[in-house]
Formats: sequence, C-alpha cells, structure tokens
Amino acid sequence: MARITKRVCAVPECPAIQAEPRCPKHRTERDRHYRTTTPTKATRTHAERQRRAAAVADHKRKHGNWCPGWQRPAHPATDLTADHVDAIANSGRPDGPLQVLCRACNSSKGDR
Repeated sequence: MARITKRVCAVPECPAIQAEPRCPKHRTERDRHYRTTTPTKATRTHAERQRRAAAVADHKRKHGNWCPGWQRPAHPATDLTADHVDAIANSGRPDGPLQVLCRACNSSKGDR
C-alpha cells in the first residue's frame, strides 16, 4: 500500500505540512491568480469549444485546409485553430469574433 508523504508548503517561509505541494491557503491564492491572469482557462466552456469548432468547420467548408496566414502568405495547413481577433488578455471579449489560423500562425501571433 502506497504511503502519502507529507511535505512542507512550496511557498517560501510557509511552515504548513500537508500531502499536496501547497497548503490550502496558498493553493487558493495561486488558483485565484491563475484565473485572473489566464482568462482563457476559465472561459473555455463546452459552448466556447463548440463555437470554436464551428468556426473552424465553417472555414474549412469555404476555403479548405488553408491558413490565411499571419504576417506571412496564405498556405496549406491541416491543424487549423480558432483564435480571438482581439486577445482576451488584451481586454478582448470572451464572446468576441474569432479568426481561423494554423497552429503555427496562432502561436506566432500570441496576444499581439
């Protein structure tokens, strides 16, 4: 039978001992910070995933497997993703308009 090892909280100078990396207080603080600084994780609901999938399907139906490109010409791509035109991290609305880009262009774009 596996034993649960107790450890000190991962936050410096916190003396709490528990089985998880962080004590309940610091876990709550970290989760709150994570939700406020990474809003897409909190807003990626089932409805949002369906909306993104519908945007990609609509793009594929109209244009096929072509990425319109971001700071490069249009090119064939099989890994198309839906992305917010105005990034949520830059005060964009979570239900705002979407654009379809390949995964490489989406990564290059980031929140610019």
